[in-house]
Amino acid sequence: MKIIGIDPGINATGYSIIKNGRAVFTGTIRPRARLTYKKIGEICKRLESLIGENQPDYAVLEKVFYRKNIRTLICSSELRGAIILTISRADIKLLEYTPAQIKLAITGNGRASKRQVRYIVERTFLDDSKRNSSHAIDAVAIAGTAYRRLKRSG
Repeated sequence: MKIIGIDPGINATGYSIIKNGRAVFTGTIRPRARLTYKKIGEICKRLESLIGENQPDYAVLEKVFYRKNIRTLICSSELRGAIILTISRADIKLLEYTPAQIKLAITGNGRASKRQVRYIVERTFLDDSKRNSSHAIDAVAIAGTAYRRLKRSG
């Protein structure tokens, strides 16, 4: 089973491909464009490429949650919509989890800190000692949540 986890961010989108419970490919897309719609285009084009190259069975996103800055929420929502369209066009099953569901699945604590999530992710899903961005780590956690839930359900 192959899963792509995506941590959408307009300035930095993390991604991870998990195959059979191990992260085989992780990274961060940092668009160079200045305009939001161009950034969204760059991110989706790269994700389209990753999906084409890796042929995942599932794509997983973190569900939108409240943000204090309305502009950030709007940009984030626009990006998520474009990513969902990219996933839909690739005909991949989409799964979504809340931040608390991800933290609970990874650490056993739905209120775990980012540091605790990183610690578990690095020891459970990653083979290399490469330093990954927080966005890539979040993408591994997102994909890892789906892997654990799907494995458990049969």
